[in-house]
Amino acid sequence: MSKQIDKLIINSPYEEPKYYWHYDREHRSFEKREGRRPAGYVVATPDSNGFDDPGVFVPIELVNKIRPRIKAWRKNDYPEPGVRP
Repeated sequence: MSKQIDKLIINSPYEEPKYYWHYDREHRSFEKREGRRPAGYVVATPDSNGFDDPGVFVPIELVNKIRPRIKAWRKNDYPEPGVRP
């Protein structure tokens, strides 16, 4: 794990992401992981008074359900008629 990110952009804009930066909120460090990061956002920890609050990750469930379906759709060469990239 690292406290800093050495290279921010680690994926091609033309392909599904292969890696992502995972932020460990407890240790406040980054780790490069394989795959696509879960969709979500961070909110302040309840009752937090500090400016350096690591926050709480809230997943966006609908996006996380849709992504595998889009991946399968693309892999099957966009089977719906009239739909192309």
